[in-house]
Amino acid sequence: MKVSESSVEESTNRRQFLKPHPRELWQPYVAFVSLSLVVISLLATMAVTSVNVLGALRAYVGGESLWSKARNDAVQHLRDFAVTRNQADFAAFEEALKLPLGDQQAREEMLRSEPDLTVVRQGLIAGGNHPDDVDGMITLFRRFGDQPALQEALTAWTHGDALLAQLRVEAQRLRHHVHAPADGVMVLASLEEVRELSDELVLAEKRFSASLAEVSRLTEKVLIGSTLLAALVLALSTLWLVRLALRRQEAHRQALVSANEPWMLAAVAAELGMFEMAVDSDHITLDAKAASLYGVGSNEMTMPRVQLRNLVLEEDMPGMVSDITTAMQTGQPFKSTYRIRRPDGVVRYFESTGQQIEGQAPTQRRLVGVMRDVTEERLRAERAMQSDAAERVAESQRRFLSRLSHELRTPLNAILGFAQLLLLDRANALNPAQAQRVSMMLEAGQQLLRMIEDVLDLTKVDAGEITIALQAVELAPLWRSSAAMIEGVRERHGVTFVDRLPPQPLWANADPQRLVQVFINLLTNACKYNRPGGHVVVEGWIEEAFVVLELSDDGIGMSAEDLAQLFQPFKRLAPMAETIEGTGLGLYIVKQLVERMNGSIEVHSEIGQGSRFTLRLPMATAPK
Repeated sequence: MKVSESSVEESTNRRQFLKPHPRELWQPYVAFVSLSLVVISLLATMAVTSVNVLGALRAYVGGESLWSKARNDAVQHLRDFAVTRNQADFAAFEEALKLPLGDQQAREEMLRSEPDLTVVRQGLIAGGNHPDDVDGMITLFRRFGDQPALQEALTAWTHGDALLAQLRVEAQRLRHHVHAPADGVMVLASLEEVRELSDELVLAEKRFSASLAEVSRLTEKVLIGSTLLAALVLALSTLWLVRLALRRQEAHRQALVSANEPWMLAAVAAELGMFEMAVDSDHITLDAKAASLYGVGSNEMTMPRVQLRNLVLEEDMPGMVSDITTAMQTGQPFKSTYRIRRPDGVVRYFESTGQQIEGQAPTQRRLVGVMRDVTEERLRAERAMQSDAAERVAESQRRFLSRLSHELRTPLNAILGFAQLLLLDRANALNPAQAQRVSMMLEAGQQLLRMIEDVLDLTKVDAGEITIALQAVELAPLWRSSAAMIEGVRERHGVTFVDRLPPQPLWANADPQRLVQVFINLLTNACKYNRPGGHVVVEGWIEEAFVVLELSDDGIGMSAEDLAQLFQPFKRLAPMAETIEGTGLGLYIVKQLVERMNGSIEVHSEIGQGSRFTLRLPMATAPK
């Protein structure tokens, strides 16, 4: 099986045109995934940051609790010292203050432009904070310490450290008064000052806790808002990308429809049926047109492949199977012509064209193609071949007849010439019997010459070698001169000519020489196929843009079968063919000449009722 490179290239171009570019397929998905990753990354970053912030705030709140407890313990130890004057209580007071002092050390170090993080860590750990929370607390203080939300807490912390410093000073004064003799009033005054400082520290602690709580709530709101905003952005982006993908999909579908419309129209115009079958399946799918062509239904259908193959004529099966097998092995398009016998018994010629389409998996290979009924095309081709062969035979026949006629006319003219000399020789006159025989020979020779002339005319007409010189011709004089030329024929058959042409001139656009030939042939036939004592009537009139001449006789007439073959060459009326001379070429030549003069000729006849020939020629204007 041979497939042209142009057809393969065209098939490839069609598939490339219909197949979208990979970038067009993946762009919406890449954009969607990229945006989703960005939004999710932002959400994750915000979540981690928020968790770290909340963790650090939790640590500060926990540190504040420890700070508050340490302050409360320190004040209580100081009060106990004022009562018991036990130095251990004062030492417990100083030990309780180590925790807030560690926090103070960390705070003061973090406020430096270049803090020592080791000192900060040591201070926060000394302040009772868990080592795992220290890094988060440092990060929160350094990154957001100057933000308004944390400034209030930092101010409360700083004020608390200042109050602790005053508490330490007042504790030293109380210690001095406790050890001084008879200084009870001063001790009470110091205790009152300690109480006031403790109350102020409680307020600072509450202020610090409230600030951190506000920061926690703000962080929670920011996290929730950011999450909702990110989710909204992700949802809107998803909707936008889905809409974009749907638009592109619809545009691609429309492009496929637009691209397929010409092919579908061509398939309808060419009466193509479509088929498809999976390579590994034993079924084939036919569209409605293919099912109709095969004669198995009128709708799209799926049927066993063996059922369809059984319709193929046995002698055409090997070729079709070979074409399909080769296409499946090479991946190239195939074209196969075969005959089927439809279920109604009619044999038709089909031509199938298809190609194997690869799927995503080897088991998904399909054979897709179209088929059409080419029976009429083959019949036309056969008729054209027969017509060409017949034309070649006819051309050979014309050349042979033309050559034969030319070769026969020369010796025949010599024979006729010698016969005429014998009749005209007065010096050696023939006796009556001899003169009769020579006359018969002369008449036969003239009849043979007329046959040769008819054959020559036939070959010239078929070859298109007859020249037609159209001009304005008055028909009546030309008709009457033609009738005079066959006066001997009229007398021999005992026929009377009746001239009913109108007195006004009838002008036609014709070749006068060829028109005389037409008139003589028609008049001769009217005489030969008439009855003794019969009439030949000629009439004429103008009909629209034509001049009409009608020649009728009351002779033997013709049957419908004779009329159907009347204007064919070498066709003569069967009952009279043996008794009436002629070649059967006259009317064929008449028809060809009339048509070459842009006219037409018709005949109406019935057996025993005579015949009527109607000649139409284009009307002409009389010359001035």
